[in-house]
Amino acid sequence: MNPYYNLPPEQRLTQRHVDQFNADEALWRKLDLCRRARRKDRPRLSRRKLKKADLLEFAKARLPQDCIGQRVAA
Repeated sequence: MNPYYNLPPEQRLTQRHVDQFNADEALWRKLDLCRRARRKDRPRLSRRKLKKADLLEFAKARLPQDCIGQRVAA
């Protein structure tokens, strides 16, 4: 099923990427409270370790990329 049937074929892939970006951004904002709590609970961790923990948490919460059935016109 193609959820972007009303768009021209050359614009569908772009719209899919935009939707994925918007979903990732919403998830990042949703995890904001966890990041704040982590920084409050562990004030001595370096910025690098905090960022690594943030990205790891984001990767776990994010849905896996589905690339089945995607064709790119050459």
